[in-house]
Amino acid sequence: MCTYYYLHYHHIAPCARDIEYAVHYCYCSNSVSIASGSSLLSSASDAEQWVQQPCEALTYAAEYNPAEDMDYSNPCAGGGCLISQQCSSGGCRLEDLGGSWACCQCNRGGNTLRWCIRPMKKIPDALCYHAVCQNCRPDHK
Repeated sequence: MCTYYYLHYHHIAPCARDIEYAVHYCYCSNSVSIASGSSLLSSASDAEQWVQQPCEALTYAAEYNPAEDMDYSNPCAGGGCLISQQCSSGGCRLEDLGGSWACCQCNRGGNTLRWCIRPMKKIPDALCYHAVCQNCRPDHK
């Protein structure tokens, strides 16, 4: 029998985004994989994307977060707090900066990734590699 339970993800201060919720499935041997019509590869490829589906006996896994003990206004009361990967990797800050930012370490702009890949001024063969942070600023070029 397949089971499911809810996970919640917190954002890291000073990010003020709301808690995100996700359903986590534990699949049994009766679960099935079905082909979705879309492909992640180029249209010339015949490859299909396969998606795991739970069995018909899908049940809520109360042992992970029992509903009777869960305070839905405060999901942390039941434990199981996780950190949002989007936030911890700098994705939220990158979004806040409009997708383009100037690095606070090397003062170079035009960054569109979560880390600065601009050459260092004193060592042109080395890249900055500073991860976007609260001190980095929007690049309005």
